[in-house]
Amino acid sequence: MPSRRDLLATIGAGTALGFAGCAGRGCTPAEPAGIEWPNSGGDARNAAAAPDLPAPARVAERWRATLAPDGGLDAFAGVVAGGDRLVALGRSGDAGVWSQFDVRTGDRTDHARLPATIAAPPVLVDGHTAVVFQTDDGAALHLLDGGEVVDRHSLANYPTTPRAAGGVLFGGDADGAYAYEVGNGERWRQPFGDPEEAPATPYPPAVDEERVYVTVTSESDRGVYALDRRDGEILWSVPGLRAFRAPARSGSLLLVPVKSELVALDAATGERQWRTATRDDRPAFPPPAGLGARLALSDGETVHGIDRDTGEKQWSTDLDSPDRPAVVGDSVLVGADGVVALDLADGSERWRIDDVSAAMPLGNGVLARRRDELIACTACEN
Repeated sequence: MPSRRDLLATIGAGTALGFAGCAGRGCTPAEPAGIEWPNSGGDARNAAAAPDLPAPARVAERWRATLAPDGGLDAFAGVVAGGDRLVALGRSGDAGVWSQFDVRTGDRTDHARLPATIAAPPVLVDGHTAVVFQTDDGAALHLLDGGEVVDRHSLANYPTTPRAAGGVLFGGDADGAYAYEVGNGERWRQPFGDPEEAPATPYPPAVDEERVYVTVTSESDRGVYALDRRDGEILWSVPGLRAFRAPARSGSLLLVPVKSELVALDAATGERQWRTATRDDRPAFPPPAGLGARLALSDGETVHGIDRDTGEKQWSTDLDSPDRPAVVGDSVLVGADGVVALDLADGSERWRIDDVSAAMPLGNGVLARRRDELIACTACEN
């Protein structure tokens, strides 16, 4: 089950303030606006960024909803959004929980019980929810429509979270990388490594309009590969480069977290552009976030603002165990003993929300989580 560092949050600007559960004083919160956030990293690029969203100066709680209607939530797999529809996934007792909510009101519009062996966050693709389950002999990809399973696809062991792009799911398992087209089955598969040694593709890929970027860590086959999105053909590779987390695609670059370093590759050719050192005592760190000239990167104790062209650190802000940040407009939002918003230009603190963990963006605010509740916090109308 993913940790909260795999989940994203966002909101915008304002003066520094702190409040529990986004209960802003003297604020009339607006009706939440929808957003397209079909993957846990935003779109298929995994850039965790929404550069065109507005940046509220203040927010307050508009609604809250219980994630598990029939009992407490034991594990949270994630929440994604498709316009006015929120889809959340988790486990309660001996069953998986799939719930759909209206983003404007927080009303639960659909609900289903699933197998408890959920192995990845939810993904929205072509109006369906894609869910990966561990099975007795490997794994399986299920497509849900209104909570009902409408298609199944067998996978090998060690499945990754797929990325959705253009009605196709791009993912990986112990046998390599694959593309699965909704309604037409597996479009292609590219084998890597030896599935008996270790998971060949342990992290989700990044996907753009032309290529699928796959990290391979098998003992007999290690490196970063760019595959043709149409047929899975290998376009370029960087042998020997071992990723420690999923890659992210930003501008002309593919950004790959390796041991104690962030490496930037030219997305078209694989040529190395720059590398930036991170903490030696935290060799694994989440991918950076951002689609503009400046990226945000967390290395476990510090959030850095990084120049995307050079990799140089522009600022550094120490926080309490910060998770992966999200870049929204000119703000950085990061989970760190609550949720903290930083200025993307200089790293100064703008505001914080206490007593919440992870969230994802709304069109005019943030969706936070506290234990088994989702909390919609939106911009003030007054």
